[in-house]
Amino acid sequence: MKTIVISLLKGGVGKTFFATHLAWYLAEPEGRRIAFIDLDPQGSSTRRLAKELTGLLSADLFDPEAAMDIDSKPGITVFGADQRLQMVKAAEDVRDFIVGFPKLEGHFDYCVIDTGPKWDELTLSAMAVADEVIAPVQVAEDSLECAKMLLTALKKAEGARGGRKVNFLGLLPSMVNAFDKREMENVVKLTQAVGPAMMFPAFVKARPTYKHSAENHHAVWNEKGSGAKAAAEEIRTILAEVERRVGARKKEAA
Repeated sequence: MKTIVISLLKGGVGKTFFATHLAWYLAEPEGRRIAFIDLDPQGSSTRRLAKELTGLLSADLFDPEAAMDIDSKPGITVFGADQRLQMVKAAEDVRDFIVGFPKLEGHFDYCVIDTGPKWDELTLSAMAVADEVIAPVQVAEDSLECAKMLLTALKKAEGARGGRKVNFLGLLPSMVNAFDKREMENVVKLTQAVGPAMMFPAFVKARPTYKHSAENHHAVWNEKGSGAKAAAEEIRTILAEVERRVGARKKEAA
């Protein structure tokens, strides 16, 4: 099982959009099994994936005594968010998550984890079990500071996992207005500040179709109307590159 975490220590940057679309995309090949773990107490991903296999709760992964009936069915199995996630506040909770997480091995081919907008025990838990991390980021004045905080968080996570490296897929500029000169300049400034190697080689444009697909709780390639085809091609190209990089890393590890 390969675990991909979508994280940035800020809200409203498109994490939920990207995480849910990554899960939908990875689940397309016949027979493939995807675990989706929602560690954002707001539960936006849980609501958007309501049409998938539901019933399991992510808070149970922090409870050593919780009994989970995991059914290894093809498709997306959602470990949904509930109010108990707000009670995850101790180092012991993180340890219990790290110890219990391997119980998912053998049941799934991929695990996608959506995180909240701040550095806390929930985000640390996700980072501690991650194979890969990708960070959607809005290109604003504070983008560089958000990027720095994330990289610091990655180092802390590596400490929690005994020094084992977290593979960073890069910062992905998200919901960028390609016709706004200032936003495009901010993309360039961010790239210059962190270095090209820290950037994912693409960006997600701001499109009304993406908002519509979120409201309709399905992937953008299931949308109809003007702009849907272009939006689908754009995001699927990015998702394909994520899958390619994860697959290539898996071969390197083997």
